[in-house]
Amino acid sequence: MRKFIFFCLFLPTVLGFSQSLEQKLKEGNQFYKSGNYNEAITAYETALHDGYHGSSLFYNLGNAYYRTGKFGLSILYLEKASQLSPDDEDIRHNLAIANSKIVDRVDVVPKFFLFAWWEAMQNLFHPSGWKVFIFIVYLVLLIVMGIFFTTRKSSTKKYSFFGGAAILVLFSLSVVLFLTKQHQAENYHYGIVLEQTVNVKSSPDEKSSDTFILHEGIKIKVEDKLEGWNKIRLSDGKLGWVESSALGRI
Repeated sequence: MRKFIFFCLFLPTVLGFSQSLEQKLKEGNQFYKSGNYNEAITAYETALHDGYHGSSLFYNLGNAYYRTGKFGLSILYLEKASQLSPDDEDIRHNLAIANSKIVDRVDVVPKFFLFAWWEAMQNLFHPSGWKVFIFIVYLVLLIVMGIFFTTRKSSTKKYSFFGGAAILVLFSLSVVLFLTKQHQAENYHYGIVLEQTVNVKSSPDEKSSDTFILHEGIKIKVEDKLEGWNKIRLSDGKLGWVESSALGRI
């Protein structure tokens, strides 16, 4: 009875909170459509700070920041939207447009072909996609094993044996790829430079020497954190330290 009373008292609060978030999103969309992009950003940011996270919110917020010329924040939120909806063509299209505004053009260090192949295999799916693929392969493996143990025909048993062996290899490879992708998602973090110009330091110290300069919008890999500083790596292999306040974590 007490649980029921608590539920009845708690439900209006939840519904009111949900309606408030929905209202903020609607307000943001209306402001955006009317060209009031700063007001739209305020409404979207309010919904974000109230705990709402969704690809549509990140997408709209990224578009609004793009309209105001804040390309670093635009890329940051479009990247967040892309993480939640990696197959959304609109998000990828707008992210490509925002990235075209970046000043820095970093050359990617060529990788050994086996490493490049392995990375391409990992990127076939996101972790959730790998889970689905592994489950499907597992079901197929069970079916083939069932055929092998129940059939009496020698030819069918032969084909099911070799087919099962091939599927088992595929299953094992898929599990390894999933675990590697999951490890990257949990341990590798990326950020976007939000300031117009950032001096990258040789060590986490304001007095240390400058190694190179980065500009707003570039995506970097964050490898370590230390007392308000982030150790970063570019796709061309360059390393350095920047203040945490200069980055937006994806």
